[in-house]
Amino acid sequence: MIELKDVTLKYSSTKGVFNLNFNVEKGEAFGYVGPDNAGKTTTIRMLMGLIRPGRGSATIDGLNCFFRASAIQKNLGYVPEEVVLFENMRVKEYLNFITQMRGIFGQKDTRLRDSLIERFEVETRGKIENMSNGMKKRLAIVTALMHDPQTLVLDEPTSGLDPLMQSRLLDLVLEEKRRGKTVLLSTHKFEEVERTCDRVGVLKEGHLVENMDIVSLRAEETKAYLVKFAAPPNLEQIKKYGFGYLQFSQSDYEIFSPGDRIDVLMKVLSHEKVLVFNSKNQSLEEIFQQHYQKEIKHKENKKEVKNKEVKNKEEKPKLFPKKEEKHKALPDQEKKVSEVKKA
Repeated sequence: MIELKDVTLKYSSTKGVFNLNFNVEKGEAFGYVGPDNAGKTTTIRMLMGLIRPGRGSATIDGLNCFFRASAIQKNLGYVPEEVVLFENMRVKEYLNFITQMRGIFGQKDTRLRDSLIERFEVETRGKIENMSNGMKKRLAIVTALMHDPQTLVLDEPTSGLDPLMQSRLLDLVLEEKRRGKTVLLSTHKFEEVERTCDRVGVLKEGHLVENMDIVSLRAEETKAYLVKFAAPPNLEQIKKYGFGYLQFSQSDYEIFSPGDRIDVLMKVLSHEKVLVFNSKNQSLEEIFQQHYQKEIKHKENKKEVKNKEVKNKEEKPKLFPKKEEKHKALPDQEKKVSEVKKA
């Protein structure tokens, strides 16, 4: 299990990660999504024990990631975004070195390593320095997983891989999850999260702005249906029940429905002669964009209400207005003196 509690690490007032709280359970894959410089790699470096949080705690299987890093890494597989290997070593020499370092001995124990080499078609001849970046990434995947770790931390693991190897890696992630492994997948590709993960966390400017179950998120989505009618439909009836639509022709429409109202839509359409009814699939990225637009609109509405309240407060007449005090002018001192002299 991976757990972060109130983790903060500031590089400046706006750069770093701030108050991160999330966990990844055993047998669960967690997608960690965000744009470049959002703080994903910083989070992973803390989990790997490379840097220490300024505040809060990061643990894997109950062990502190900074103080117990060596113990954690015995049962952890890490694939970094940027692969750094011993360039002067030959590939076989490097594989044997990592095998011994992992404590893997004998033909029986090297079966997993050899199957990974075959699966990712790693070229084991020649020096590492002569390998392409994609081949180096495949080698890094093999050495990260060959000791059958229970926790996988993957930082942009498909970068540098061709589409075939990307697909094989994502298939492997699914297999490992089914075997009860704990997986943290950091990526900027929503399609990878959609294919492999149970939950998704979205990082923006160092803040975790979303942490949702993908099934729940999909239930919230506005679904789109492509419908062909035999005759022009009753649009007033469709609008009456709260469904939106786009019209392409007199008979072709795209109708929008919240995920939990498909039964109502079916009742409305039962009064029409429908020739074609197809569901239009939305990507996870499109769902998030809709979700964020709703959040932004909600915040703007709250701000507008707050501004109105402040304005009304300023314009509200006072119950007991202060009376203007009239200050009597003091008599001219010289005039007063002259009057005294005359008397």
